[in-house]
Amino acid sequence: MLSLEGRWKDMLYTSRRGLHAGLALMVIGLGACDDSTSPPSPGSMVVTTETSGFMKADGYGLVVDGVASGTIGADDEVTIPDLEPGDHQVSLADMPANCGAEDVTVTVVSEQAAPVAFDVVCTFEEPASYNIQFSRERPNLDTGEVTVCPFGICSSQESWDLYVYNSLQSDPHSVIRQNEAAGVEIAHLPGVTLSTLTEADYTGATFTADPISDPFDAGRVILIRTDVGNVFALGDPLEDTTNGRLSFSAALIVRP
Repeated sequence: MLSLEGRWKDMLYTSRRGLHAGLALMVIGLGACDDSTSPPSPGSMVVTTETSGFMKADGYGLVVDGVASGTIGADDEVTIPDLEPGDHQVSLADMPANCGAEDVTVTVVSEQAAPVAFDVVCTFEEPASYNIQFSRERPNLDTGEVTVCPFGICSSQESWDLYVYNSLQSDPHSVIRQNEAAGVEIAHLPGVTLSTLTEADYTGATFTADPISDPFDAGRVILIRTDVGNVFALGDPLEDTTNGRLSFSAALIVRP
């Protein structure tokens, strides 16, 4: 038979074993909680656009991973929130045929904003071709129609934008005269061709309602601002003095 002291020690040992077992179960439970991970917090992206060139769009649609995700202006900044961390494909939609930009792949990090930059470049569309008889044939660049004026005398001053004046004082002889009565303006860009014309050339041009007597040579672009505000770039002139005609190309580069 155990003494009183022995029974006490046995009870104390049993209590300690129970306490150790309880602590062990608690540790196991805590370990099980640590093993369960919550999903990572979302991130975001900051999309910027910069558009240069001619015939620019007002804005574009934003597409992320093939899903429409709002809109953005031509020169703008937009934040797209709540994106899962990882790689995302970003592109611009509703873009005019004369504009282009590369798609972008961006890596989004949890609780961070990833930058996405689009450089959109726009060019003028395919130029229209004209073959105009000196003085008599007068094109309306906005519509493409040509008014024929017998003996260089037109019954209307509103249906055409320009004519070709035959100047014997210059070489080449072709000089572009704008329709002053209709408020058409003109600007000359010597040393520029249609293939090298830039947005900076246009913004630096000086338009005037007064006639300019410089000839239309191959190394020159002539800008015509029509009465409705469209701006056309005339280039690639080819003179035929034998038949009294001038061929040239006219590209719409700016809408009002």
